[in-house]
Amino acid sequence: VLLAAGEAAAGINCKGSSSCGISGAYITDVISMANYLDRSRWYQNGEHIVCAANLCAFLQNTRGMPGSKIKELLWQLNDHGCARCGSIPVFYPSGDNNDNSHGILTVNYVAKPKCNWGACPK
Repeated sequence: VLLAAGEAAAGINCKGSSSCGISGAYITDVISMANYLDRSRWYQNGEHIVCAANLCAFLQNTRGMPGSKIKELLWQLNDHGCARCGSIPVFYPSGDNNDNSHGILTVNYVAKPKCNWGACPK
């Protein structure tokens, strides 16, 4: 699941699929599942990192990222007010809120998640 091209420059936001509201999970659930992430593992673009029901976190347009940074970004999305879905530039909040520069971490509805209620395996 990738964002439409028009959403590429949205910065931190709570946008997502129209199915976000029916997922049965919240970003706080995704954060809870992120407690099981390997903090030193390098996650790649498009890889389902952690999922709660059909809500999954994944990277887009990045060079990858360690699990430790992913958990921090999930908390930032929650603190921004995102309840279910959203995206955040990978270098937020260091002053770079331009997702075109380095890519984004996205939480969005996924029809066929790689894992369910946990950290996804390689």
